[in-house]
Amino acid sequence: MNRFEELIEKDIDERATALFEIEKVLFTKRYNLSKKHTEIFSVQSISMIYAIWEGFIQTSFCLLADEINTQNIHPENLKEELYIHHMESTFKQLNEYPNKSNKKISFFNKLKEFFGFDVVRLKSGVNTQSNISYEVLNGILKSYCLIPFPEHWSIYSYPNTSLKDSLSLFLRYRNGVAHGGDISSEEKVTQEVFDRYKKLVLNLMYEIQIKMNEAQRNTQYLK
Repeated sequence: MNRFEELIEKDIDERATALFEIEKVLFTKRYNLSKKHTEIFSVQSISMIYAIWEGFIQTSFCLLADEINTQNIHPENLKEELYIHHMESTFKQLNEYPNKSNKKISFFNKLKEFFGFDVVRLKSGVNTQSNISYEVLNGILKSYCLIPFPEHWSIYSYPNTSLKDSLSLFLRYRNGVAHGGDISSEEKVTQEVFDRYKKLVLNLMYEIQIKMNEAQRNTQYLK
């Protein structure tokens, strides 16, 4: 196991421990929470799971970018998908072209400098859009030349194998609380609901770990 693999493994272990600790506090009798406190914290627990999940995405792709940067890759050797991601991360103007003349000049000067570099230095961080849906997740994976998830992912079978639907429902729970809404009584966060999304996030993290390790070993991001 190389250093990159060790760092990913350590990050997942810490996040898995946090998930199990949250579950232990909320859904065992060890801490003698009142019914009211259990209801309050259980609703917030879905947002906690999501925060752990999005944190993993940010951390893991930062680690992957750092690993790729150590290889001193020439731009011509990098696959187009990752090079485009590199450009769009560096230049927000590609999505919002400047109107003022001085900003246009500055943009083009920076572009000339960018294309003059002999070595790629990827910027850390990915755009999760604060909602890692099925489409957003696969978009991030493809930008790093990783194999995307199929819509029907056989490893995940509750309530069905539709990863797209499962992530959509997960986000609906999370956004209902995070955006100031409320979760209706039939959607209260029971231990069964918590366990469903805990397992979903764990399965996704472990699978992304496999995808990243394979990509790093096989240099999938190179032409």
